[in-house]
Amino acid sequence: MIKFLSLAFFCAIPLIAQESQHNEVLSAQHQLSAKEHGLILKDYVSKKDGIQLGWCTHIAFGPGQQEIISDLKNNRLLYRNSPEESFQVSPLPVKGLHSLAYNPADKLYYVNDTGNNRMIAFADLSSATIKAQSKKIAGVSLKRPHDVVIDPDSAWIYAINPNSGQVFRFSALGENESVLAVPTMGYARALTFANGKLYVIGSSKGRIVEVLDWDKKQFKIYDSYDPTGKQGPAGSWTKTGLVLNDAEFFNGYWYASSYFTKGYAKGTEYDINKFIRFKTLDDLVKGNWTDLSDLLPSGITPYYLTVNKNKLYLAIFNHHSPGKGDAILELSEK
Repeated sequence: MIKFLSLAFFCAIPLIAQESQHNEVLSAQHQLSAKEHGLILKDYVSKKDGIQLGWCTHIAFGPGQQEIISDLKNNRLLYRNSPEESFQVSPLPVKGLHSLAYNPADKLYYVNDTGNNRMIAFADLSSATIKAQSKKIAGVSLKRPHDVVIDPDSAWIYAINPNSGQVFRFSALGENESVLAVPTMGYARALTFANGKLYVIGSSKGRIVEVLDWDKKQFKIYDSYDPTGKQGPAGSWTKTGLVLNDAEFFNGYWYASSYFTKGYAKGTEYDINKFIRFKTLDDLVKGNWTDLSDLLPSGITPYYLTVNKNKLYLAIFNHHSPGKGDAILELSEK
C-alpha cells in the first residue's frame, strides 16, 4: 500500500520503468486469435509502460483525451492527459476503489471508494481536495460500493452496493437521491448503460437485469445459460456457470467477463468462457455465445469493460499474484 505522503510526492512525477526490460502481456498467438474473430487486440497499458499495476479494475476516459485507471490493490488512481503522456499518480486518498466516471454536467469525477465505504466527488486529479463525499445515499449506508456510471443523456449518476443489489441514483452527492432494490439474486459487481438503458450485472447468478422503469420498479431479467445450477462470487464455467464481472455493448455485440480463477475453480478448467460475446441478451439466456477466452493469457481474470471512440477496453489482472500480467487491453474491429 502506498501511503498518502508518497502519493503526494509522486503526484506530479510521471511513472517510469523500474526494470530494463518489460514483456508484453499478449503473445503473437493471442493477437492471431483476435484476428480470427475479426478483432485487433493489443496491450494498451501494461508493465512495458513502466507501470506496476496491482489488480487494475477499470479505465475511464474524459474530459478531452484524459485517461484514468483504477488501480485497486495499490489504492490509487493513475491518470494522464493524453495517450502521448506518461501516467501520474493522483494524491487523492482512496482505498480499494473499483471505477471512476467523469460527469460533464458538473465537471466532477465520481469514484466508488470501496474500501472506505463511501462515494467521493472531486474536480482535479492532481489535487487531494475532495469536493463532496458520503457514506450514505438516500439514507442507505454504502457497503463496499462498486461500479459508478453516468447516463450521458440525463446526467443521472448510478452506483451499486454489491451484496444487496441496491442501486443508487443521484444528480450529485446529496442531491435528488433515490435507491432501487434490483433482483440480482446474489452478488452484483457492475452497472452498464447501453442503448439508453441501465443494466445491472448480477455476478453470482450470471444475471443481467434491465431496468425498464426506475420509478415503477419494473425490470426484465436475463439469466445466462448455466448447466451447473450453482453460483458463487467467483468460480469457473463447469463449477458455477458464468460469474459476470461486467457486460458492455460494442459494435453490435455484447461482451462479458467472468470472475474465473485457479483457486476458485477448485480443480476445474478456469479459462473457458471467462470472456465471451453474443448478439442479444436472449442469446445469453440460450448459451448462444462465442468464447473469446483464447484472446487472454491463461489464469488472468478479465474485469470491467469500457467503450471509448469505437474501441473496447478491458482491465485484466492476476487474482493470485497481483501485478503479474495486470494490464489494460484494447480491442477494435479489423
